[in-house]
Amino acid sequence: MTVKTEWIDTKDVQVGDKIACLLSDARAYPSVTGWTDRVLELSKHGLKDVTHRTFQVSGAPWWAEDMTTFDLSGQALIVSREVKEDQEPERGDGAGMPSIEQMQSWMSDGGAEARDGCWVEPDGTCEHGSPSWLLAIGVI
Repeated sequence: MTVKTEWIDTKDVQVGDKIACLLSDARAYPSVTGWTDRVLELSKHGLKDVTHRTFQVSGAPWWAEDMTTFDLSGQALIVSREVKEDQEPERGDGAGMPSIEQMQSWMSDGGAEARDGCWVEPDGTCEHGSPSWLLAIGVI
């Protein structure tokens, strides 16, 4: 299944939404558990004040820590709310599993995607306890 994402106004993100944290070689979808707002008082310098919202999340790998702060007047990329609650946001062949070609590509890259989207060793488990797809389906 392909992960379906959508841009929504930052102020409309809700507890339980999953923030899409995407790099060229890794992805994670941590769940929002709360947030704090911080006003950057730029009016002191003749500019318009800006409010940033930093989301507290669960299940975020270390590299995604800087990917959870957004301009309150802007938008945030989340996993579509149409994805079922018990459905992990994964990519693959439509049946929830990655294609054989995808797994071959991972092996040539020396790693694999975990079931939660983290990048791990082919026979590894991520820091959130999710095994690599190769391990989960018994390829390794």
